[in-house]
Amino acid sequence: MEQTDSWQKLSISFNDDLKKNLHRQHIAVQFIALVGRYLIPEKPDKSNINMQYVPQKQIFLGSQLPRGMFVGLQLHQLKLQVLDENLSLLSEISLVGRSFETSFFELKTELQKLGVDVSELKTKQPYELDMDLLKDGFCSHAHLAEMVDESIRYRHNAELIMKEFAATFSIVEPVRIWPHHFDTGTFATLAQNEKGEASKTIGLGWAIPDGMVDEPYFYLSFSSEKSNNLTDGLKELPNGKWMTPDWNGAVLPLSETLSQPTANEQYVGVKSFFENGIDQLLKRI
Repeated sequence: MEQTDSWQKLSISFNDDLKKNLHRQHIAVQFIALVGRYLIPEKPDKSNINMQYVPQKQIFLGSQLPRGMFVGLQLHQLKLQVLDENLSLLSEISLVGRSFETSFFELKTELQKLGVDVSELKTKQPYELDMDLLKDGFCSHAHLAEMVDESIRYRHNAELIMKEFAATFSIVEPVRIWPHHFDTGTFATLAQNEKGEASKTIGLGWAIPDGMVDEPYFYLSFSSEKSNNLTDGLKELPNGKWMTPDWNGAVLPLSETLSQPTANEQYVGVKSFFENGIDQLLKRI
């Protein structure tokens, strides 16, 4: 049985195949987001569209539908799955070889067979993603099995470390993946204003490459209604680096984690990044 309570060693330098695999997953989870957007009543924090990662099943799992079912994405074989309230499989659709549109139609059909009213289900999103990778459909990634496994380790480790630190805060959001940026993250409320709104927060997570960092990275961010001189006197981190003043936070790129030769050293390095950064921020905000 795969261990789900310990860090899994990362060993592959980030490359184009890993980038394409993450992008393919990013597009594939949009099916979960669409189900959440159109078939689950909207929640004030929009969490109806987010998802969690379940390490034991290597699956992204959406929010629960009114009929008690879940829609998830099984990462290893890139399959959409419809699960019951006990996470037992009801139906599945392989995305390999299918276009986004064909896959969407099949998902809609399967949900309808299971008694779900899909009359409102659409493909419209309030953001756009680069779909060029899917011009020939979701291609097979059997030849990229090593890259798929590495991307699963990314999520496994992110889930592990996020939950560990989330448990240290009293007011904290569940660790979740958001479909737009496709990051695994959470944020803690440190203080609230007179309206009961969060006035000081710390966010932490793991992100795919973006305009700020061109490889996967762990991040730590902060916000405060009273932000004057928040970043004054921040000390250099033992791992990673502060991104101020351009961004209120710090990042730990994958390449720095990969420089540690063992699973335990990688874990200790990531943990020290968050511990040191959070400690410094708590003294300022």
